[in-house]
Amino acid sequence: MATNNTLAKFLVCLIAQLVTPKLVKALIPHKREISRRDFASITSLVPLLIPSVSIAILDESQGIPAVTESSLGKTFRRSIIKGAQVADSLDERWERFSDGLRDKSQCDEQTGRRLYDNGKRKDGTSIGNPGLGSLCNPEPLMPLKPEVVAQIFNLAIASATSAGGKSEDVLRDNIKQVKTLVAPSFVRKEQQSATEDEKEKVRFNLDAYATLRAIATFLNDDQKAIRRFQTKWGQELVSVYAPSATSKDYISPFSEKKDEFQDYDYDKSKLLDSLGKLTVVLTQLKAAGIVGFFEISIPYDDYGSVVTVAVDDYAPIGSEILLSEQANKIEGPIQALVRYLIGAASIDCSLDTFYIDPSTTRQVDYNPTQLLLSANGLRHF
Repeated sequence: MATNNTLAKFLVCLIAQLVTPKLVKALIPHKREISRRDFASITSLVPLLIPSVSIAILDESQGIPAVTESSLGKTFRRSIIKGAQVADSLDERWERFSDGLRDKSQCDEQTGRRLYDNGKRKDGTSIGNPGLGSLCNPEPLMPLKPEVVAQIFNLAIASATSAGGKSEDVLRDNIKQVKTLVAPSFVRKEQQSATEDEKEKVRFNLDAYATLRAIATFLNDDQKAIRRFQTKWGQELVSVYAPSATSKDYISPFSEKKDEFQDYDYDKSKLLDSLGKLTVVLTQLKAAGIVGFFEISIPYDDYGSVVTVAVDDYAPIGSEILLSEQANKIEGPIQALVRYLIGAASIDCSLDTFYIDPSTTRQVDYNPTQLLLSANGLRHF
């Protein structure tokens, strides 16, 4: 396994040196500028060249530390997929996301985030993704509200029962079994926590992990059933927390440039209504201590084909990373919201999840706290 890892790292470095923007431009000669999307499509074959890592059988009773601190977990994070899709090494090369390029003395006034230096556009404006920069003035996370947490999980259980067509009692028993299995790891983590708020978040992650893991098993890890569950869960969250929200509740962090929105074929008013509902739900979750600062945007240089959702200080991020590293197909409440609301606008898309540490790109210091969702390829259905 060590030989495979060494070879994998060597190939990644070699290919990153060979597959340069100049090469990509030569491969796409009809375009004046090469976008990140073009670069990604050309380099998408890279993972096929990397030796696969042997999958070890993990002891679930060891919980998050066993995965994230194991040789398997570390290997994943340092390889192309980096475990929980934290980042891609070629993305880092293309966009030059490194601590040395971060201007810690400057703050983007429009977004309130520190941006990486990705160069300049032809019109002189800076290229940068504010979703990947840390907040200039971080907002403290509110204390968790147990009643809201309980309601979210109850809605998840009801949605899974509806999607699976089986008894709720069976699912609740499954949740108890998973919780009993993994509890020792979370208890140790709780004992190491310095404040009551930190201990509450550990308990929250235990409940989140046990609930979602049990639901995945309850639905036989069937992707279609899990997608029905996600959509239903998102719908229930909207009906409880944002039943009457509209586009008036959505405020973009960017000023709209109309000439950039010419290629979309969907009803933009419906999309903005959905983003208004998402804004209201996230505001409710922020007040409940489940999410911190958040921003929802339609990046103008993607011609209306992308919506990004960045959520700082995402409380259940530990449980979701653990589920992802164990190759579970199930996702958390924010993904459920986005999937439902994009679909409710009669829009189809691909939804990618990234777990980000906005403060650093150094792997040895990497501690994800931000959930970044990219709904891309938006199109009417």
